[in-house]
Amino acid sequence: MIRSVVHPGPALAPRATALPVQAHPVEVVLRGGLAFGDAVAEALAAFEGGFLDLRDVAMDPLAYVIPGPAQNGHAAWYSATHQMGAGARIVQGCTHLGWRDGARFTHTHGIWAEDSGARHMGHILPDQAVVARDCTVTGWGLTGGCLVARPDPETAFTLFRPEQRPESGGGQPAHLVTLRPNQDMDAALSGLGLAGRVMGLGSLIGTQMEGGAALESYATEILLTGGHVGPEGVVLEAASIGLDGRMIEGRLAKGVNAVLVTAELLILTK
Repeated sequence: MIRSVVHPGPALAPRATALPVQAHPVEVVLRGGLAFGDAVAEALAAFEGGFLDLRDVAMDPLAYVIPGPAQNGHAAWYSATHQMGAGARIVQGCTHLGWRDGARFTHTHGIWAEDSGARHMGHILPDQAVVARDCTVTGWGLTGGCLVARPDPETAFTLFRPEQRPESGGGQPAHLVTLRPNQDMDAALSGLGLAGRVMGLGSLIGTQMEGGAALESYATEILLTGGHVGPEGVVLEAASIGLDGRMIEGRLAKGVNAVLVTAELLILTK
């Protein structure tokens, strides 16, 4: 049975939003010495927004949070800040660049490692984490639309939603997708009728993988490590972390993974 949580405001429509955009493949440098959010904004300055696939990115420090208990009327919150120093490295992650309060702003989930090899996961604090040295990453710059953060009455958070922007020539057809709470992620994506590769991040009410691995926390964060949607169905590979800091990885089980607050996704349309 799919789980649900109570948010402070009424459920709003639509429950899933998909905006057509153009995705332009990029290979960019995150410049060493810059705060992470500034480095991403600089790297994608030619675009309204974008998604980057983070691999082997050196950080010093790497400041992040994990899910925290519900407070102040919110269904969930954030932990105290965790901080890693020299030797920290983003093993795999996804960051998207959008807009908040008139300025560029990033949202990032990832898996990181320290010198000892210990692995952690969470949500990067873009103004407190610093890129240690120049690192080259790949991804997609977006035209025709971007994600813009605005107050959300349902959850009482400030959340990203797709908004239209001027189009430009070239690029690959894609869709910016956001999902609202208390709906199965697979079913919501299937209902959009899109086909293509999926990348992005979000939060779930607990996480269940095929094969039985699970996090029972009522608040978990996820990073999509792979996935696609199409007529044959939805397949989503993910890493997830819960309130206690435990991390699991695998293929999301079908019909049991409900969105907690949001999912922010890019579907590279076939």
